[in-house]
Amino acid sequence: MHMTFASLGTLGDLHPLLALAQAAQGRGHKVVIAASKGFEDYVRSLGFDFYPIRPDLDPASDQVRHLSDAAHGPERLFCEEIFPSVRETYQDLLSACENADLLLVGELLYVAPLVAAKRGIPWANAALSPSSFLSALDPCVLAPLPQLHRLRCFGTIPHRLVLGMGSLVTSQWAKPLFALRKELGFPPAPNPIYYGKHSPHLTLALFPDFFAPPQRDWPRRVVQTGFPFFEQRSEGPKAAALSNFVSSGTPPLIFTLGSSIVQIAGRFYDVAAAAADAVGRRAILLLGKNPAPLKLPPSVLGIDYAPLESIFPAASVVIHHGGIGSCAMALRSGVPSLVIPFTFDQPDNAERLRRLSVGLTMTRKSVTVESLASCLRQILDDETMAARARELARRIDPGSELSRTIDALEALGPRP
Repeated sequence: MHMTFASLGTLGDLHPLLALAQAAQGRGHKVVIAASKGFEDYVRSLGFDFYPIRPDLDPASDQVRHLSDAAHGPERLFCEEIFPSVRETYQDLLSACENADLLLVGELLYVAPLVAAKRGIPWANAALSPSSFLSALDPCVLAPLPQLHRLRCFGTIPHRLVLGMGSLVTSQWAKPLFALRKELGFPPAPNPIYYGKHSPHLTLALFPDFFAPPQRDWPRRVVQTGFPFFEQRSEGPKAAALSNFVSSGTPPLIFTLGSSIVQIAGRFYDVAAAAADAVGRRAILLLGKNPAPLKLPPSVLGIDYAPLESIFPAASVVIHHGGIGSCAMALRSGVPSLVIPFTFDQPDNAERLRRLSVGLTMTRKSVTVESLASCLRQILDDETMAARARELARRIDPGSELSRTIDALEALGPRP
């Protein structure tokens, strides 16, 4: 088969599709990747053909700060980037699918049904986190209105009302897409943010059922497999220095803010280094392009980046922003989390880790050296939390879960 996998967003959105692409390629399929132009060199270095798609979501710090506002970030993303660019996205994705037998898309690619119909091929969408389903039976924490999650004890009615109101509001955002559908001769469609983004052929729920069990109000054709893990190469002097540090003492604390939020870290790493010192623990700071805190003690290592799979298994606690990739790797590594969510799906992912008893959460505004150190002590002293994290890690089988995912995609393709 010739497959096109398309992603808009950060590395956290791209890496799961790259994991699937490598697995599909291992079975003899040809896979091309369509993503923001800034990822072209990276994707080509992995041996994939690449097609750029617009909008070109540049992870520059000014754009990240603008779009990562908890209250207004989603609206800004949709109204300033995604929907104003639907014609360009459609044309770019249409080119990427010129020879495709199958199209797989992540979030935000709401033109996928149009492209698939034009090319005459089936399409599937990948839901990387539970919040993608906007279920009233398993309500997620909405980043703009996290307080509404407290209403879950009153049953589904409040959440059905909230989701209904949200659908009415966001339908206005999608007017450029509705106009494009009409120009191309397609019939009216439901709100793409809530309903139209799920394929009638296949929706992949790429997280395990212990993280979020399937619900009756999910789309009809959902196949739930598990987290897809993209294995990155880790070599060279930096990798050797990191390995030496990890093996030279007690399990360290690891502080990371992913590939995007790290660019608006502010004083986070200064506070992190001080909190690690306050609890008497070694630490690794994944700094991105941020400068290392002044006068780092030998017990704290600051580096720009490291593949999470190379260091998370050696950690005592992972402190992160709640991106689904960081949550998945912490669970796979059997390590407790302290989550400081920013926006989008991160508050909901954080709440799910808390309910699983493998993590605690803090709000961004509450983070000080004292509060961070207090939460770290609570986790480090809780042997039950660490045991629970190891128990859940044993329930993750990346090889078989990835295989079942490719099976589901192959079932959509042409029969020999």
